[in-house]
Amino acid sequence: MPPRWDLLIRGGTLIDPAQGVSARRDVALRGGRVAAVAESLASADAGEVVDATGALVTPGLIDLHAHVYDGALPIGIHADRAALVNGVTTVVDAGSAGWMTFAGLRDYVIPTYRTRVYAFLHLSATGLATVRVVPELGDIRFAQVEEAARVIGENRDLILGVKVRIAHGGTGKGDQANAREALRRARRAADQAGVGLMVHVSDTPIPLPEILEQLRPGDIATHIFNGNAEQVLGSNGRVRPEVRAAAERGVVLDVGHASVHCDVKVAERALAEGLRPTTLSTDLHNPPPGRIVYHLRGLMSKFLALGLGLDEVVASVTSRPAAALGKSAELGSLAPGMAGDAVVLDLEEGQFAYIDGAGNTVRATRRFRARHVIRDGQRVATPAPAADHV
Repeated sequence: MPPRWDLLIRGGTLIDPAQGVSARRDVALRGGRVAAVAESLASADAGEVVDATGALVTPGLIDLHAHVYDGALPIGIHADRAALVNGVTTVVDAGSAGWMTFAGLRDYVIPTYRTRVYAFLHLSATGLATVRVVPELGDIRFAQVEEAARVIGENRDLILGVKVRIAHGGTGKGDQANAREALRRARRAADQAGVGLMVHVSDTPIPLPEILEQLRPGDIATHIFNGNAEQVLGSNGRVRPEVRAAAERGVVLDVGHASVHCDVKVAERALAEGLRPTTLSTDLHNPPPGRIVYHLRGLMSKFLALGLGLDEVVASVTSRPAAALGKSAELGSLAPGMAGDAVVLDLEEGQFAYIDGAGNTVRATRRFRARHVIRDGQRVATPAPAADHV
């Protein structure tokens, strides 16, 4: 007789904010789905048993901001080698491809990954192909609303939104008119396609409140704790009222770390005033020399040290990004019937340091390490690397 379950995760503490569970639970998987969750399930009923004794068990992590167009873009990184082995079972490629280049990502890159990949389509026709040479929307003719909406409509299984960088490096240094037009066109493209909008708000040439005014419930402001001139803190050092209003109406405040887009001093001040990030994300990419890009578990460790509670840290990389993607019925929880993606995490004790692009350091005494990663009901055999960064 075949085993009742394909795989059993046994002996761990399940942290599942979507269910309000933080307790010792066993999790059984069958056919790529969660089959049962209980205080104790019999090992004899499973084809494979994963030992989670002394560890945390969470839904597979979701990175809301990454760049995984590997082999085509200089910033592109391999999703399985950089994300999956660290517990990230779902990534969102945040605008690496535009309407002219998306087919390559869809047909030649995503199918090679075990990692689940969704995408936000860049408003620029060529995506981020020129990102280290010239601004991708320095010429506004590349912002083609109709074509972007068409490609989104043809790929709704993969494309969940529109991405635009309202930044000096994206729309042209000091070009406020271009930045405003790019934002208007991004809003039009998202509305025409019936999807959400993700806006890069770091180093923006226009006032941050202007950008937030265009964002609706469910839209995403990424790089929310950047330390540039237009940031979440006003000239008085306090959280701007427009930022609070955006959060209150349901705009997703996403970290989008990348080291250069998260200033710890800004984050600390915002957290002290009660402004919490909705989601933690990495802006995972192949970095230029001198830049440190942390894995998602590294950011989880950093924000745990900054004072976020364990359940909140886990929610920010599971249930909350799932909700932001409209995928709460499938991802972000280990309730029976959900996708069979999970990670077994050790919370190690020691002395750890996390730096940012501004030269600030966060000292931590605990960090997350991936002991086991399960994707689609099967254990990922590749061992997780020790380093917290790419």
